Amino acid sequence: MNRKTLLGDPPTIHITSQDFSRLDLLVESLSGKANTSILEFLRDELDRAQLVADADAAPPFVRIGSRVVFGDEQGMTYRLTLRLPEQTSGDPSEISIVTPVGAALLGLSEGQSISYETPDNRIKTITVLRVGENLSRIP
Repeated sequence: MNRKTLLGDPPTIHITSQDFSRLDLLVESLSGKANTSILEFLRDELDRAQLVADADAAPPFVRIGSRVVFGDEQGMTYRLTLRLPEQTSGDPSEISIVTPVGAALLGLSEGQSISYETPDNRIKTITVLRVGENLSRIP
């Protein structure tokens, strides 16, 4: 089976103009300095995202600074905040946008799933369960 068949068609995603600008600059600045496959994946996500004016950013979707609850295909649930690399402090509740999971989460809305490839060539699938501030009610 080829990679496209394994990954399937990605869902429609959204990104604010501000996040797009910040991430576009980030990808350019990291070119040649970071994992190329992750940067290519992030660039592809930016290229296919639907731009949304910052003031029109509802219903909630995952953006830089979003707290998100998501699950994986193995039934594990995670609660993380999506951050730019320079914003991460090593706190395990934060995830950088320049990781496969971080790039995959970008722009997803509640209920959406996406498959992505890990650095060791495995295919993983995540589903966004909740996006927002009060995430304690998700088990």
